[in-house]
Amino acid sequence: MNDSYSITANFESWHAEPMALLLISSTSGGSVIAPGEGSFLFPLGGQVSLVVEPDEGCWFVRWSGDVGTVANVTAASTTITVDSPYSIRANFGGAGGCFIATAAYGTPMAEEIQILREFRDEYLLSNPVGQALVDLYYRFSPPIAEFITEHPSLKPVVRAGLLPAVSMSIVAVNTTQVEKIAVMGFLVLISVAVVIRAARQRGKSQDCA
Repeated sequence: MNDSYSITANFESWHAEPMALLLISSTSGGSVIAPGEGSFLFPLGGQVSLVVEPDEGCWFVRWSGDVGTVANVTAASTTITVDSPYSIRANFGGAGGCFIATAAYGTPMAEEIQILREFRDEYLLSNPVGQALVDLYYRFSPPIAEFITEHPSLKPVVRAGLLPAVSMSIVAVNTTQVEKIAVMGFLVLISVAVVIRAARQRGKSQDCA
């Protein structure tokens, strides 16, 4: 201090960067290698890379859960925009995770399965009700598929049972955009009717109890 001085300390408010929670899991048959599996915090609104790795003899099917901001739900390498808390799951098929249609046709590359996948992607995954139905299928399908695999005589029966669904899917995926919207609306109405009926039956069962 060789003279008189006047100094001022300047401050400004500091706020922690807002973060969002992302929960990542997977079914049997593979794993999520980026960013990994578990609970993660990412900057709110940030884009996160998602990469999966199937086990030997398995294949990636789709992402499920809160997938509204996933760039491509059927891609093994994609991104998700974390603009709120999300919980997502990577679904795999193959050894330990085979699905009914695959067990019935014997290969995931069967033409009928390709048609069913197109119907799933265009109609079911495009709305919340359809996504819930697909999630139920992925959840309960593997043990049924395993039973079918262990009893090959059931395969023709299951294929016959899937024929109406395959036929409807062929018609649906080869329609105009206006017809696609009409089909989607019809499916939503059917799904809502099924849910309402199930709720009523549950209510009757509780009354009887």
